[in-house]
Amino acid sequence: MEHMEHLGQLDQQIAELQSRRQAILDAQRAQVLEDTRNNIRRFGLTAHELGLSTKSKAVTVVREARYANPANPSQTWPGGKGKRPGWVREHLERGGQLEELLIKR
Repeated sequence: MEHMEHLGQLDQQIAELQSRRQAILDAQRAQVLEDTRNNIRRFGLTAHELGLSTKSKAVTVVREARYANPANPSQTWPGGKGKRPGWVREHLERGGQLEELLIKR
């Protein structure tokens, strides 16, 4: 009978450890989700860019860039359709004008 008590105690310890493990994993997962959502908003990422879009386009039309990020001119945006990139939204939220981002030709 002593062995049965000992096995019962071990089972309880295992259950407690599994519960603690799951709590740690849940906390890490919540932090990763929060960080990911913040980065998606910050950089204006799309489902397609993240590889989450199931839609396939037969033809991709690349439009010429009309706007550039003054802090990083390699970041451009054609404007018009679609969601504005994060750097455009941030510029506008700081009181800037869209015209200030136009690429001078």
